[in-house]
Amino acid sequence: MKFSSKPLTTLILAACLSLGVFLPVSGAIAAMKTDLNSATMEQLEAIKGIGHDTAQHILDYKQENGNFSTMDELVAVSGVGQVRLEALNAAFMVETEKKSLKKTSMK
Repeated sequence: MKFSSKPLTTLILAACLSLGVFLPVSGAIAAMKTDLNSATMEQLEAIKGIGHDTAQHILDYKQENGNFSTMDELVAVSGVGQVRLEALNAAFMVETEKKSLKKTSMK
């Protein structure tokens, strides 16, 4: 009996997926995102629809108000509307571990 490796590879992939061996897509995407609070001017400007002025407004806002605790706080930044917020959401995230550490250290 002769076996082909292509169907066997497909079968192994299907088994792995059904068993949940691979990371969920959302987890893999989140792992690739940069923390907005540590983003540089260059990282902000690299996002389509975010120019120098908007990137500078984001950095200025953070300097005046402290780190962002949610991505939705970006709407308070001059030049960031819903469309730019969605573009930033695709590339950045706000690290939640920092917030939880602050809460526990204050107790």
